[in-house]
Amino acid sequence: MRALSLLFDPRGAIDRRTFWSGLLQLAVLGLAIDLGLANLGVDPALAALPVVGDAFVIGGLAGQVYGGTAPDVALTSALLIVAARYYVVACLMLKRSRHAGQGLRPTIAFGLVNLAVHGLMGLWAWGLYGEDMAVLVPMFADMAAGALVWTIFLGWLGSRRAWNPLPGTRVFRSAQVKPAS
Repeated sequence: MRALSLLFDPRGAIDRRTFWSGLLQLAVLGLAIDLGLANLGVDPALAALPVVGDAFVIGGLAGQVYGGTAPDVALTSALLIVAARYYVVACLMLKRSRHAGQGLRPTIAFGLVNLAVHGLMGLWAWGLYGEDMAVLVPMFADMAAGALVWTIFLGWLGSRRAWNPLPGTRVFRSAQVKPAS
């Protein structure tokens, strides 16, 4: 499976090896984007990194909400980078969960838990925003909680075996996506 169809196409199913390969490709891509944006001097370079980028965006959103201003270009581009990374992870999780016989449940659970963690940490950061350096505590807590959520969900889903239904059971599986030539 080609990298573009693996990372950006939600159709199909993938095995464990392909899932871990896709996550590794995503990590390398995120690091390359981070280094490329950092060399250009762009502020939202940290948004490309998995756990750090989420905390960076939450801190930036808390600052914008506290200041009562609209998000600036740097924060908007950081939000778009994080959204693109979440889309790719959702595509990988969806394909892997289909292969493991789980359906949409792991992807939805991951998204809701991640949203709850980042939302709570963002509210905490917003509550501490006038306290100088105290706003860093929710950002580090967000990084730790986010890393824990990512590790649990991705480790659990990546270790699941292929789904083997009982004999005589009707199986509905989506076809493997073949790259166009």
